[in-house]
Amino acid sequence: DLSRLVLGTARFARAPLDTPTRLFDDWVEAGGNAIDTGRQYGNAEAIVGGWLRGRGRRDDVVIVTKGGHYDVDTGRQRITPDDITADLEESLVQLGVDTVDLYLLHRDDPSKPVGPIVDTLNEHLRAGKIRAFGGSNWTQERFEDARAYAEANGLETFACSSPQLSLAVPSEPPWPGCISIHEPAALEWYAHTQLPVFSWS
Repeated sequence: DLSRLVLGTARFARAPLDTPTRLFDDWVEAGGNAIDTGRQYGNAEAIVGGWLRGRGRRDDVVIVTKGGHYDVDTGRQRITPDDITADLEESLVQLGVDTVDLYLLHRDDPSKPVGPIVDTLNEHLRAGKIRAFGGSNWTQERFEDARAYAEANGLETFACSSPQLSLAVPSEPPWPGCISIHEPAALEWYAHTQLPVFSWS
């Protein structure tokens, strides 16, 4: 069972590796058991990994991390089998773990066919490097395409979605490529499919 709130670590992106981690201790003591991080968050994964090892908390904390973010400097999209794999392998090293509990693709590239993406994630699932996978900032249409491909090929599909959703309706995306599900059609789709939502902001 996951805590209803997930502790994010984006603010650790530029923090030094010896940053105090009392926040994580307080989070677990307060009943939290899920921590969200990502390759895009600079030193965050390494800081989380150091805390996991130092406190021996790997077995009672759910680790969510993300890969496949576009290159901010060049704009190059990175939702390819090679990029996804490279990011996951680096996350495992930085976190100091053998398995990521929930692996999210941080962005999508709708110009790429969904099949190779689903194939790659299933390879890592079978290898035990991830326990489940999902998409952050993916549209309902792409989730449907992934589900159809997975069903046709006897594979697992996306276990959750991590879109923007807040009480305040955004007037524009906070960052390029962000997907919000505040529109009625999106909310109806999620209510119908019951795809779990890890909303942010």
